[in-house]
Amino acid sequence: MMSRLIVGLLLTMACVDTASARMVSDKERMRQQAEHLCYNDVQKLCNAEIPDEARIEACMGAHRAQLSPGCRKVFDAGIK
Repeated sequence: MMSRLIVGLLLTMACVDTASARMVSDKERMRQQAEHLCYNDVQKLCNAEIPDEARIEACMGAHRAQLSPGCRKVFDAGIK
């Protein structure tokens, strides 16, 4: 009985670790996509704010109407 409980707990922990790793991976992938889509916009509109991400985000918000369509989409979605 105890060994079944331990095996069950270990399997649950393995599933949680796998799901967490996938979530981090997905979040990182989305961030990379956002960086790719917004690279030119940041260079053009907010170059003086680099490397401060908070200032870049504020600058992009101030220039939202000038963002490229792809960048605006990820910016509005809040992908960071």
